[in-house]
Amino acid sequence: MTDPNFHITTPRLYLSHLIATNDAHCDFIVNLYNTPEFIASIGGTPTSITTTAGARKYIETRFQAEHSKYGYGTYLVNLQPDSPATSSNASFSEVLKGCTPIGTVSLTRGLGDDAYKAPDVGFAIIPELNGKGYATEATGALIEYARQDLGVDAVFGFFAKGNARSRRVVEKLGFEDRGVRNLRCFGGAESEVWAFPGMNEDLEVYGL
Repeated sequence: MTDPNFHITTPRLYLSHLIATNDAHCDFIVNLYNTPEFIASIGGTPTSITTTAGARKYIETRFQAEHSKYGYGTYLVNLQPDSPATSSNASFSEVLKGCTPIGTVSLTRGLGDDAYKAPDVGFAIIPELNGKGYATEATGALIEYARQDLGVDAVFGFFAKGNARSRRVVEKLGFEDRGVRNLRCFGGAESEVWAFPGMNEDLEVYGL
């Protein structure tokens, strides 16, 4: 069970767990995953997550399972309210009710036996809020949390060859270009591979 009060704070955002029993979280995933921009980012094939129940099952079987296995996974990105409507003594789960979800950010390795030995960072922001720096802010905060609190010292950035938006984010965060590879996590498709500074030059040590 993920903690409804867990959160990472940035200047403009809260990163929190996606809660399967929260219909608003499930409905947001349905909306986000069915935008043309998200579908294009996963290769152009429409997602099967089209209902609240479908999103709930995905949160339970994928997101929560990854958190249980690795201690990290996919997080909800929330825009902080301009004027909090709750008292300073309120729990974060109460504060979150006054926030607007705008995307997700993740550190993922997959659940199979062929998972890579270092996570891949990813993000998805609702199209109308792209270009405001939210993806970079959320991604940087998640990486810093994983390094400082979880001891994660190796992080990849994988994305489709030519994805300029993803490239801009990892470049801003200091990732290093490690070329193009056919990655099994993307069905063998050509993907750009970027690595956080200090990672081993031999990517085979991470299972690539």
